[in-house]
Amino acid sequence: MNVLVLTDLSDVAKNAGSYAVQFLSDIPVHFHLLNIRLFHPNEPESASQHTRQLALGKLNQRVTELKAITKNPDHRFSIIYSEDNLVGATRKFVEEKKIDLIVMGAANKGHSPNTIIGNHTFEVITKIKCNILAVSENTRYRDPHRIIFPIDSGIAVNRDNFSMLKQPGIAENASLTVVEVKNGHSVQVNPVSYDHLVEEIPNRPVSINRLEKSEAFSIPKLKVLQKQFDMIVLLGRNINICGELLHTKQGLYSQVANELPILVLHK
Repeated sequence: MNVLVLTDLSDVAKNAGSYAVQFLSDIPVHFHLLNIRLFHPNEPESASQHTRQLALGKLNQRVTELKAITKNPDHRFSIIYSEDNLVGATRKFVEEKKIDLIVMGAANKGHSPNTIIGNHTFEVITKIKCNILAVSENTRYRDPHRIIFPIDSGIAVNRDNFSMLKQPGIAENASLTVVEVKNGHSVQVNPVSYDHLVEEIPNRPVSINRLEKSEAFSIPKLKVLQKQFDMIVLLGRNINICGELLHTKQGLYSQVANELPILVLHK
């Protein structure tokens, strides 16, 4: 597996990288650490060169720290420095390095997000069509045993959407709770059933729940879910659900301190 770790070397981003190494501890992975610094056209070349060397030094230090965390000899690490914009650089290296998963930090309620990662997590999730693991600054690694998957009623989903979760070594023992979120004001001509996922995801227990939107998305509900589950899985093209939870200003996690990692599946 090829993994792109977006890092501005903040504590938020460092925590995300550490979580990813532990989450993927049982499979061979090439981790590419990407540090992005916006280009400043009026900056003297000497200053730009100094900044570049400083960033590369810190990236190499971070690789040393991650190597100390992993116990897998099949974990490899490379560093990348870019002065392109966040989305452009991420998209470029996703294609160039054949990336299967992007890992990034997600700043929490109460955090002043003055970093690239903190400000633009939602932008990357909505603009880059690659699986993404967003790890909150409050997240501490524990083996995931219970995964919740909220999805809008009517969004088509099949076994291919869960190809990552069906790989050996990826949260193998975790159960999956599918929550079909229904809008009581909408009428579906051809309603979609998610019961077929029980058969299509044979490597883990799957249960199906159905909730009205008003019941599924509330601050008290999210606080309870964080005690009941170890990870949230979202479908990338399910923009409404991603927005309800993750939007920088309107999402519920801009109001609630989230402790759960969020895995956004695009393929």
